[in-house]
Amino acid sequence: MRPTSPFQFERTRPIRFAVYRMAKLALRTRVLEVGTGEGPVASEMAARTGRQILALDVNAPATVPEGVRFCLGDGQALPFASAGLDAVAFHFALLWMADPAAALREASRVLRRGGVVMVLAEPDLTRRRDDPDTGLGRILAGAVRRTGGHPDAGARVGRWLEEAGLNPHVTETPAQWVGIDDPREVESEIGFLEALGVLDRRSAERLAAAEAAAAGARRVVVPLTYGWAGKP
Repeated sequence: MRPTSPFQFERTRPIRFAVYRMAKLALRTRVLEVGTGEGPVASEMAARTGRQILALDVNAPATVPEGVRFCLGDGQALPFASAGLDAVAFHFALLWMADPAAALREASRVLRRGGVVMVLAEPDLTRRRDDPDTGLGRILAGAVRRTGGHPDAGARVGRWLEEAGLNPHVTETPAQWVGIDDPREVESEIGFLEALGVLDRRSAERLAAAEAAAAGARRVVVPLTYGWAGKP
């Protein structure tokens, strides 16, 4: 289970809300989030729509949020019938998949005509910049590669959507520095890298010390792709 860091959830809130409006989430009755993690985005969509949201991941969350129906499964082989859903959402999920194009083809398969894929935020970690540069960004990109994912997912998602037979309307956030004021953002990323086996305890402690020394002046640039794609 991948943790959803404050950067991934709190900072992408305005982007998600914009996609919800563009994709007309309020009118969608059967919605699925793929790669839900602990379910904060699915819970948010349930609260906004007043309807139950389907949420899928390869691991079960510790607690299923209210308004969410959890399904165990792989985003590259969805356990749903064809043409049965109105919307499928991805949030920091495609970059971890070995075959994101296959996941989007699956999303297209389960969508009804007129349904939408919502790309709520997918990063391009190959263009991430950190100041001060503690190495955290490069380690994160390497972790995605090590697990068979695509750290440049944000730059490729538009093409993947087209290959899935969908009509994409995606854009990228401006390349601007964002300050990191909440230490939980870095702590969650370092903890995840250690749990994944990318960092041993000593390396994690050294990186945490370097990040602690940069506290108060820490900032990052991470391009994020977001938007929606319709099924003709």
